[in-house]
Amino acid sequence: MKKVVLSAAVCAMAFSANADVANESAVAEAVSESVFSSFYGGLGIGGSFLKSSIDGMKDMKTTNFMGTFVLGGGKVFENRSYMGGEFLINFMQNKKKFYEDYAPGANLQMKGFSPQVSVKLGYNMRKDVLGYGKMGCAWSKISFFDGKDNHSKNKTSFVLGVGAEKSFFPDVSAAIEADYNFGFKTDDGGIGVNKVRANKGWSIRALAKCNVKY
Repeated sequence: MKKVVLSAAVCAMAFSANADVANESAVAEAVSESVFSSFYGGLGIGGSFLKSSIDGMKDMKTTNFMGTFVLGGGKVFENRSYMGGEFLINFMQNKKKFYEDYAPGANLQMKGFSPQVSVKLGYNMRKDVLGYGKMGCAWSKISFFDGKDNHSKNKTSFVLGVGAEKSFFPDVSAAIEADYNFGFKTDDGGIGVNKVRANKGWSIRALAKCNVKY
């Protein structure tokens, strides 16, 4: 009887060990085949929903159509965690008129290129699905026309975001993401007025990416 019990225990241990090895092999294979361990480039479209204020005036809200270009890279590790980084440029332009009693013809513009550098951390939930968060900084511009002269100010701001990406082919994927720009403050006369709070708000985009595995 003891021999039977001992034999059964040995078999169970062997089965468990083989199952663990098989599971580890499956995970390693999934990680090695992950499309998200790659360099990538892509294009996207979306919108930004920003607000700015000058000299304590009521917030001026703007909605901008936005085009995006992105370059980046990342790696999926054996525990399915993901780490990467990217460089992104948003292209947008919008003009907001001031109250006419401020200055005839006065306007505020959030325009041009807005580069953004981010670190990405995420989890490869399935072989073809990645969820991630982003943290970085953006560089944006605000231009002010006071009715007589043009003034402008460039400054960096902190950005946080989240997103999800799905691969459809070995080298093609698509992502949807949103990030929040905390905007920037300036108390100098860089745009001709004091106490400026600019470019604070959400951006939402859809991206199509081409992936090149390591």
